[in-house]
Amino acid sequence: MLIKSKDGRLEDIQELNRLLSLNITAKQRFSIERELKCLVSGDRNEQNSAYYLDFSYKDSLNWALIHDLRIEHRGRVAQIDHLLINRFLDVYVLESKNYYYGIKITEEGEFLVWSGKGYQAIESPFEQNQRHIQALQSSIADRNLGPKRLGFAIPISFRNVVLVSPTSNVLKPKAATFDLSPVIKADAFVSVVVKSMEKKSIIEAPKLVGSDTLRDFSEKLARLHRPGSIDYAAKFGISNTDTINIIQVPTIVASPASPEYSSAAHESTDVVACRKCNSPKLEIMYGKFGYYFKCGVCDGNTPIKIACGTAGHNERIRKDGKNFFRECSDCGSSSVYFVNP
Repeated sequence: MLIKSKDGRLEDIQELNRLLSLNITAKQRFSIERELKCLVSGDRNEQNSAYYLDFSYKDSLNWALIHDLRIEHRGRVAQIDHLLINRFLDVYVLESKNYYYGIKITEEGEFLVWSGKGYQAIESPFEQNQRHIQALQSSIADRNLGPKRLGFAIPISFRNVVLVSPTSNVLKPKAATFDLSPVIKADAFVSVVVKSMEKKSIIEAPKLVGSDTLRDFSEKLARLHRPGSIDYAAKFGISNTDTINIIQVPTIVASPASPEYSSAAHESTDVVACRKCNSPKLEIMYGKFGYYFKCGVCDGNTPIKIACGTAGHNERIRKDGKNFFRECSDCGSSSVYFVNP
């Protein structure tokens, strides 16, 4: 049974796109672009994990499913990606991760990601998730939320699981100082749970609760959710005065076949309009292939090809993945210059 769906991140994405339209420094722009990419990538990975879980459990009376549970308790904040609970009160606390280049785990339990040039150590998602479990345990105990039988609390088992994207390469050592089996690819998790349930013994039968009790307990947990908000302007050091300095967007079209710089186009002050309906009501967005305009009238897309254009300012070209950015090193304005197909 599905108790809570995933919260949308559209408002955060829109706010980050709004900040990118301001007259900010190159350092701020780089940080915001990185934040936006991580946000979109993480959101997509959580949605993919949610798909596998929903497919198997959302219509089951023996399982309760909660997505995106944010708990505040005793000064702690726990952002839990997914909770899966069965009638034995086994609570699977699932941390969803997407490692684009793959992940390597050492014999000592250190997590390393490939940066394209070498491995870099990262915070252990297993330990991170363990802190989420501690916050959840405290919230349940302090609020007396656990199911009871004959006046006695039924024991609850918490299971720490890290879900990795099915497309990520996971390298585990042949021998390790601790169990690495909880690091599972998202598409294989259901099979692992099935095998675990087959091992349940008759000794655990007294713990079994009814579907109504399972739903009631899960709904109590879902009510612990406290949506969080991030002041991105403050995070990236953007003051209120920056909001009035919106970057002026000239009409510049750079063909993928000839990405040469054009000073005449660079100094243009024409107002850009939708190439489909010619409407000037455009919103700057960021997508897979870089920046683009989203038309508020016909919903069409128009590539952005802009630059600073201020006399005396210096410009440089920066490559990020497949995108080439025209970037002002003085005022920080930046734009997609050329997208390599």
